[in-house]
Amino acid sequence: MLRVVWSVGDLAGEASVAPSHRFVVARRMTLPQQQPVLVDEVGGSTYVFLRLPYVSDPALVVTATEGHPVLHRGQRANGAVMEISWPSGESTTPAPEQRVSITSPGAVVSLRFPDLTVTARLEFAAAAAVTSGTGTMQLGVASLEHDDAWLVAAIAVALSPEPGLVGHADLKRAFALWRGAEELSVGTFDRNVLRPALESREIELPGPRLNKILYLVERCRRTHEFPEHVLADIRERLDELGA
Repeated sequence: MLRVVWSVGDLAGEASVAPSHRFVVARRMTLPQQQPVLVDEVGGSTYVFLRLPYVSDPALVVTATEGHPVLHRGQRANGAVMEISWPSGESTTPAPEQRVSITSPGAVVSLRFPDLTVTARLEFAAAAAVTSGTGTMQLGVASLEHDDAWLVAAIAVALSPEPGLVGHADLKRAFALWRGAEELSVGTFDRNVLRPALESREIELPGPRLNKILYLVERCRRTHEFPEHVLADIRERLDELGA
């Protein structure tokens, strides 16, 4: 069970979110002017609706799982700043459309607009490893691997030594092995996998011939997108697959 302690300006509350349900912050311009904030439960999920034109719909989605929650930033720039403060004292700034595994109970998500701040402290039991048909895998990988833009970035970071960078051919082959599919051509892989991974993080290449993998890995490392245990699980799975 995920427990969310939230605040919107001077208004505060708590929500209990069961696995597969969500805590959502979204825009609702149909709210009356005298009621700019509405908290509602829909189908087991908790929604915080805001009557502000620059709030994206949705701005923030935190999905509960059997292990740890997964955060998705839907908020576009629009003068907003989103930050995750970890119990260790470190912080992460997710890019628009980025997903982040929240592996530390007590992490605080803040979404700051010019005249309003939304915060959510996430409390949950620490994630445990589960066994799948391909070995031991953390729920962080299992719950996110359906997303190609997330998966290719995680593989790229996991396979890139420091200092160094995974080769294009090696990344393409590892992605195909994970998916259990035929290896894509260079052009198809770049167009259908690498470029969407960049675009989902709002990474713009200054030139068409620059190394997409370099920009992708640097962004993911800078924002701490993937916890080390998730990267370790990916390396273990790829070893099993012969990557």
